[in-house]
Amino acid sequence: MNSIKFLLKRMLHHPNMMPWAFISTMVAIMASYNTIIRYGFSERMLAKVLIIYPLIVIFIYCLRTYVTLPLVLRIHNYFPTIITNKVPRHISVPTLVITFNVSIMMILFTEMHRQLYPQFFSGYLGNWVKTFFVAIPVFFFIVRPTLITIFKKLKQSYPLSLK
Repeated sequence: MNSIKFLLKRMLHHPNMMPWAFISTMVAIMASYNTIIRYGFSERMLAKVLIIYPLIVIFIYCLRTYVTLPLVLRIHNYFPTIITNKVPRHISVPTLVITFNVSIMMILFTEMHRQLYPQFFSGYLGNWVKTFFVAIPVFFFIVRPTLITIFKKLKQSYPLSLK
């Protein structure tokens, strides 16, 4: 029991835990949202989402960690005054990462569901708009504040002891 408690404390305080929590939560919400608006609410469709959910989480984590976040940070370093004078970094970085992730995921989604979108470009654009304008408020007004509060309380309740 002590080893489980120790492991959970270590995981809670791990530096990559928050990104994993953000991505896992956002993928669950957005995958469910995208499935429901296209196919309706059914157990069969949600079961399919649950099957591919771990793969999407891993894909998005890798996409964010190795492609979109480094690209966004490079853009911020290359144009520091243009971006950060108008929008604070804690807003602009996640917004641009979400923008790039949505752009890439909607290419894949539109192509995978070609029977729904015979015209690729118009289907892609429609998917992108529907997803982007849901993902941004969901992240900034629901997911981020909720997870930050939960993790803050958990870290206070279960501090990482160096014993």
